Amino acid sequence: MHSETDAVVGIARLLYLSAEGRTSWDPAAVADEADVDIVEAEAALQRLLKLRLLSPMPGSASGYSVTSPAAALARLVTAENQLTDNFHRSLRQQQEQIQTLIKDFPVGAASHNDAAIELLLTPGEVNSFLEAQLEKIEKQELAMHPGGVPPVELVDEMILRDIGVLESGVTIQALYSRHLLEIDHLREYLLEAAHHGVDIRLAHFLPQRMLLIDDGLAIVQRDPDDSSLGAFAIRSIEVVRSLKSFFHYHWSGAVPIQQVSTDSIPEKQALTPDELIIIRMLALGAKDESIARHLGVSPRTLSRTLAKLLEHLGVQTRFQAAVKLTQAGLIDFPHAAGSAGA
Repeated sequence: MHSETDAVVGIARLLYLSAEGRTSWDPAAVADEADVDIVEAEAALQRLLKLRLLSPMPGSASGYSVTSPAAALARLVTAENQLTDNFHRSLRQQQEQIQTLIKDFPVGAASHNDAAIELLLTPGEVNSFLEAQLEKIEKQELAMHPGGVPPVELVDEMILRDIGVLESGVTIQALYSRHLLEIDHLREYLLEAAHHGVDIRLAHFLPQRMLLIDDGLAIVQRDPDDSSLGAFAIRSIEVVRSLKSFFHYHWSGAVPIQQVSTDSIPEKQALTPDELIIIRMLALGAKDESIARHLGVSPRTLSRTLAKLLEHLGVQTRFQAAVKLTQAGLIDFPHAAGSAGA
């Protein structure tokens, strides 16, 4: 039995197939023509509008212009790039403010609202700080992991730690980059953690490693591309509230791990993990320099890899590569799809 959403999707597809010759998009006329409920007809029309397959055009006979899927995808990619750029701009401003606080005020000094910043200079200092703070969590942990793979010998320890936190009544929401599923021992950890109650979602691209504890503590990696430079430990209700909004922005567009097939990963057969990372980051507007740092390669090596990738896909441009892989189901744009009510 199909759900109402399935019915709306089917109606929207049929409407699009007949779009070129349609002279009326009135929901009542559509409902009568397709023998469906007017509410479903209206929802189908809204779906086409949100997917940018239709655009209002008052001067035309039907009141709308029809857009090809490729052009609609280009518009959605542009919109996604703008959202990502805005996020990076806000994040840079936040980091500049943090740097200013550290420069102008003693590290760890409290203000009138007990805000304080501690600079953790090495990964070792970060880990020691985390171990001490995780025992003090009272209600919530939000984690964002854009990349980086822990050693296989730490997996059991990570699971035990998660179970301990959950048993204390704390909820854990964790965002991971989707490509990490291709690493066997990390995939096993994520599935085991989800089984025990960690709420895990997967995203194609995450810009920043951070951990938010309750309402007042944020541990944020100093350089998004280099974990060796340590992190900021920020005790501030205002900063944590702001970072939570960034977290939930990416959370809303990510996919629950239970909805991702992990029995087989078909993209392995077509592209290497590095190639997938490259094309996904490019599709989301990341610059070449950022991608090279993320992969730990030089810009020249990245350029050669990208040229081979385009040749392998049989396309001429990066955008064509994104379109081809999107049509193959290897790249998606969850924010846009989500807005369409998929």
